[in-house]
Amino acid sequence: MHKATVCSQSEFFRLACRKRNGSEADSQGDFKEAQTGTVDIPRSNNIDSVDDGWDVDAEDPKSVKLMIHYLYHMDYLEVETAKLKAQPIAEHLYDHDLKDGILIDHAKMYAMGDKYGIPGLKSLARTKFNEALQYTGAGLVKAMRITYTSTVDLDKDLRLVIVDTLHGNMSICLNTPEVDRAIKELPELAHALLRKMYGLSN
Repeated sequence: MHKATVCSQSEFFRLACRKRNGSEADSQGDFKEAQTGTVDIPRSNNIDSVDDGWDVDAEDPKSVKLMIHYLYHMDYLEVETAKLKAQPIAEHLYDHDLKDGILIDHAKMYAMGDKYGIPGLKSLARTKFNEALQYTGAGLVKAMRITYTSTVDLDKDLRLVIVDTLHGNMSICLNTPEVDRAIKELPELAHALLRKMYGLSN
């Protein structure tokens, strides 16, 4: 990757690759990445389990590729998004398509945008997540877990999208074992849903 392209968009990579000058360099030194010009991103070996949340210390190869693609093209999953939007808008979420799908990728990109300091990626991922929900609920269960385990409580942008979606499809979601279990295991989500039901702000 080219430093100018990556470091201008990511606070994480900018700081990792920064070389200090003069007395500042003598007193603080540079990160290893600045000396070698290489940033190693740990690889996750646990990417297929629907019950897994987000590994804060490692990434899966697909997510890294999507992040890099974004840094060069300011977009990701363009073909998949176009195909999705060519479908009729869904009136409801259905339990047969909540387990695995494109919403997982958008949740991971939101998490990576936050983790690597790429605000543009984070914003785009939220937009794509919200738009995708008009057509499908594919991957919602794991996306819920990723969102609520990868961001701090004060980061509500994607969380609110999930809360609004679940609230609008409550009868279906509570009768879907995977969704019901995820809500039980994510206390911040359960609390947000309760506040939403009583018309309180989150």
